[in-house]
Amino acid sequence: MSELQNISVSLPKGGFDRAGVTAAVKKSGLPGQFEKLAPGPFGKTATSLGVLEGVVAACDLGLAAAEALRGVILDEAASGASFAVPELTRQQRQLVAAFQVAVTADSVERHIAEWVHEPAVEGSLEMDGLSDLLAHDGPPVELLGRVLRIAAAYVQMKAPARTSDEDDAPEPDHAVAATLAAFFELLRRATITYLKSSSLKPLLSALEAREVRVAGYPYDGLEIAERIEVETGLLPVSPSDIVGNDEYVEAGLKLARAVAGYDFEAGKNPKKINPVLFGLGRPGSGKTITAHAVGNYFLNYCRERDVPAQFRVIQRTEWASSYQNASAQNLVRIFREEVYGFDGVSGVYWPDIDTAFASRSAQGLRMEEKQNLGAVFGVFDGTLLPKDGKWFLICDANTLHMDEATISRIAQNPMSVDGPTKPAQYAKMMRELMLDDVARFVPGDDLTWQKVGKLCVEHDLSGRNVESICNNIRSHIQDFEYPDEYFQADGARRKEIIDDLCKPVSSAQVLEYVEDFVEFRQEAEDEAEEEKFKREVESIVRQLNASRAAAALTGEEG
Repeated sequence: MSELQNISVSLPKGGFDRAGVTAAVKKSGLPGQFEKLAPGPFGKTATSLGVLEGVVAACDLGLAAAEALRGVILDEAASGASFAVPELTRQQRQLVAAFQVAVTADSVERHIAEWVHEPAVEGSLEMDGLSDLLAHDGPPVELLGRVLRIAAAYVQMKAPARTSDEDDAPEPDHAVAATLAAFFELLRRATITYLKSSSLKPLLSALEAREVRVAGYPYDGLEIAERIEVETGLLPVSPSDIVGNDEYVEAGLKLARAVAGYDFEAGKNPKKINPVLFGLGRPGSGKTITAHAVGNYFLNYCRERDVPAQFRVIQRTEWASSYQNASAQNLVRIFREEVYGFDGVSGVYWPDIDTAFASRSAQGLRMEEKQNLGAVFGVFDGTLLPKDGKWFLICDANTLHMDEATISRIAQNPMSVDGPTKPAQYAKMMRELMLDDVARFVPGDDLTWQKVGKLCVEHDLSGRNVESICNNIRSHIQDFEYPDEYFQADGARRKEIIDDLCKPVSSAQVLEYVEDFVEFRQEAEDEAEEEKFKREVESIVRQLNASRAAAALTGEEG
């Protein structure tokens, strides 16, 4: 009996079928629901845009997962003596579609959780036509289109309407995003239930029998497996992927190397270390990607030297979520037990810490919650964890939201995180990093990119702005439909087909994409970012107080 093939799914740089997914999302009517139910000053709010971009990324991952499983099924079914490509049976198509739906739903929920709190979801989705939906005899992107249209209809029916007398109601864009997350969770449950209770169960067992990993997540069939190892939650980036922020990057790498030298026998680090690296910078300046790059560097550095190490990313839901019954006390536990109690050295990243400090000083927060948050902030002055060089913390904030007293308490030397500031840095970021997968379709002359870089400097664009521009350029290049030949071709031929279909972008068009972004989107995103921050602080205050009230009602308050 031949050994079962394992399945590993990850998105290539630029995505699997980003253009096709983007088109499917647009056609589904989902963006229109966000504009209708949660309008922003220029159409969509920053939260709506972020959620929709997350949905595109999640759906793209689902397509890649479907293709990977389809390839394994066909490979194992093909005869070694024939070049004929077998067709999938109805049940095999249903399994592939179910895998696509499950992966997409899991990823959608992760992406939406970056913008809004995870909704409490009960029950499952009643879908009489689920069997036929999963048996769809067509490209996975067509199945995706059908699912997204159903999602748009669900959001239209279920998203709560906000009335003027509901002061504590979530913002409209948050409510729409939470409703969308709930739909995908219900669809995921319904799909898994159907496969486990139908004639597809043997095929599901065959999937469960092999090792499956999607975007770093281990799967047991259609469900993410419980992990024994500690997951980092880090993006796949390295210090070489960072453009600008040289001093901040080097400070992080130096701190990581210093902590790796902790002497376990002596119980202390030979070096006297300030364990907190604090970065101040506007949204999109590269704070997050820098922290993740340092985290990956730290783990690799320790691994190569046989030093036990972990790196943990603190999520806002771990200390300000009534849905998960989490509070600042949980964060204290995380630092004391999971970080310092780890049998090795630890690194931690706490993003957007300014929301926590702002919520601590906001009116309406109970004294108990202020005390809990105050205890957490003891990590900075050594009252929570000893500063013995066994751990380090990277945290960041938006400059506009921090006063000097707070900043000085966090770190001795807060560092400015400015992102790219020179034309050459912008040119490298776009040409060599963000568009390298489609480099053969963008202008190859240095003069064009010098002009682009100067234009970015002139308008003081952030790294996040540049990423949006590059995504628009890539969508232009990959604006095509797959021909029938593509679905029967091997990998090499598929690459040839895609190369023939891609549309080169001219120097004038690249400059036009930058100018269009500046004209129509930057002002809206900047204003929405400030409004988003204010809403987050208000939301945290409500959730912390709600958590305390819930504990009192259930008799947990001591």
